[in-house]
Amino acid sequence: MFSSLNRCGLLALLLATIGQSAGAQPGPEAIYGVTSLDVAPSATDGAIVVLKQYRDAALKQGGNSGVTVVQEVGSPNRFLIFEAWKDQAAYDANENAVHTAQLRDKLKPISFAPYDRRDYRIVSVGPARTAAGGDTIYMQAHVDVFPPGIDATLAAMKQVAEAARRIESNLRYDVVQSVKPPQSHSTIFAAWQNRTGFNEYEMSSYARQFRNTVGPLLGSPFDDRLYTPLD
Repeated sequence: MFSSLNRCGLLALLLATIGQSAGAQPGPEAIYGVTSLDVAPSATDGAIVVLKQYRDAALKQGGNSGVTVVQEVGSPNRFLIFEAWKDQAAYDANENAVHTAQLRDKLKPISFAPYDRRDYRIVSVGPARTAAGGDTIYMQAHVDVFPPGIDATLAAMKQVAEAARRIESNLRYDVVQSVKPPQSHSTIFAAWQNRTGFNEYEMSSYARQFRNTVGPLLGSPFDDRLYTPLD
């Protein structure tokens, strides 16, 4: 039987967890950071250590609403950081934080490509769910359209996001748009319980409709990649 002290401790932990979950859903002023990284294959293990250090420090930074670090399927030396911040001030504070400078400094000698970090605003973001098991698969799709096609693309992205979130295997489906003009760049960051769930999404009528809609509007090839999360 639990003592009253243990019960109080469990209650405090539960309340803290509830508070974290409530605070994890970003508001309309949120700014997202999307960082693409490509390191030397021989430096993959070292990069994982550096990225975990950054993730753990950024999660403690004021105004943070979540940091997810993923590793590309088939190209394990490629990574993506997807993070949300309460507002521009919180995003800027993290940009100037010591742990961000350390991330850049440690990656510089092992990188195969320029450090690519971009800031985005919300188009359509829903609550993220946690998967039961270790088979979670993530997708990141970078969508670049000619400026006349921006409105039609954003409308199609909202529709596919709403449809995907209704499927049980989907864990999250976030759509964000570049902050900087002409705002023709958007990113989809989504997750499913497993590869089967993702495959079903790819073959779904709503995903096909989305691709058919944005295809003629694209200014560059449709680029979607699969990832697994870092523990």
